[in-house]
Amino acid sequence: MQVTGSGNAINPRAHLIAIIPEIVEVDYSAGVEILDRAARRKLGISGEDFIARWDAGEYDGSEEHVKAEEVAMLLPFARPEEGNAR
Repeated sequence: MQVTGSGNAINPRAHLIAIIPEIVEVDYSAGVEILDRAARRKLGISGEDFIARWDAGEYDGSEEHVKAEEVAMLLPFARPEEGNAR
């Protein structure tokens, strides 16, 4: 595809390059750090405390539920697959 009045070609997929982020693989220890930072930022507690409270069902119906759900999305990065769901 050519731009009118220009000799420069446009990449028809350029918009995809701009919106699709680079995929980065994360190991378990980095995942734990990511979850810890998110729990501290959103809920003011450590990642370890968040996991214990999440597993105990403390966020069901609470005002913090939405923030807790956002942090819970990071659980697969921080613990083995079998323990991700409550």
